[in-house]
Amino acid sequence: MLDPKAYFAQWQAAAQQAATLPQLSPEEDTEQDAVLQQVSSLSAVRCAAHVKDKGQNFTSLVAIEALCTMATKSSFKLREDLFRQPHVKALCKKIQELLSQPPPALDLRDLSRAAEALAKFPEEARGNAAMSMGAIANSMSQLNTTDWSADTASKLLWSMARCGDGEEIRKNKHVVSHVVKELVRDKGRRIQELSYDGLVHLLWAVAKARIQKRGVDRQTVHTQESDNFLFQLTSRRICDEIDRIPVTLLADVVQIHHEIGIKNERLFRAICPKIVSKQKELREDQMAKCIKAYTRFMIPLKEQAQGFRTMAIVQKGDFLRPSDKPKPMGKKTYEKPQALYPDTQLHAK
Repeated sequence: MLDPKAYFAQWQAAAQQAATLPQLSPEEDTEQDAVLQQVSSLSAVRCAAHVKDKGQNFTSLVAIEALCTMATKSSFKLREDLFRQPHVKALCKKIQELLSQPPPALDLRDLSRAAEALAKFPEEARGNAAMSMGAIANSMSQLNTTDWSADTASKLLWSMARCGDGEEIRKNKHVVSHVVKELVRDKGRRIQELSYDGLVHLLWAVAKARIQKRGVDRQTVHTQESDNFLFQLTSRRICDEIDRIPVTLLADVVQIHHEIGIKNERLFRAICPKIVSKQKELREDQMAKCIKAYTRFMIPLKEQAQGFRTMAIVQKGDFLRPSDKPKPMGKKTYEKPQALYPDTQLHAK
């Protein structure tokens, strides 16, 4: 039952917090929306040039939008080239400062987009991950579960997993457990809120958080009960909506199950036909990892067998027919042997 006093206290605290935020005039709000739309419509190279010309006047939202544009509309090689430019480095530095000390005007959704865009750049662009990503993760773990969406949490966890080969997310395992317990609550009703990218990113982040490396070639996996329930719920959704999921994401799902050591034969058999039929859309390393995963769990990665055919229609000329039956030739006659001598020859002794 809803407590009116608690609800009013929560509403009053939110109203006081909103009153302390700087309010933009309608003209300034319209102008900022136009700038955001202009930045999002540019290509990665043109966005970098725009940052060089007007980056010093960018607001926090415009700076985040510019970094997201360069991160989503480029390959990793192009992002490496863009990061060598001084103005792009300055923009990444500004985003690091926003993540380490978030201003009150930015909500968790904007911060998650900034963290995801920064994580797609080279390791040098992320700076001190403990100050940027870790600060946001701790703040998210202290918020109520209704204050963040499933995709927002997935982006933040994926961004932390990208830092330091997973070292940052292993330090914040409590945040991962907090998010996973919320998503699997009430029979996993919030799993449906995740996009397909967010679903795969969440599974990868959970796997990175549970894998502990022991030396160069050794590692141990310590999963929790909620983690296993999360993988069951997500596999059920993937099997039901497999026709709408891109094959690249399905290949990532197979690789994640291989890394964390969870064998789900129903999921693997459901993904198998799509990987085989659309393997040209996968890179060579992705296909090699799929083959390795199927081999480890001893599940065949091949086309579905057609089975036995109960009826066959034979067409003329599709095989070598036997010769026609010989015609009757009448009574057969044979030549009799002719003797060389009329009598038997006697030989002298």
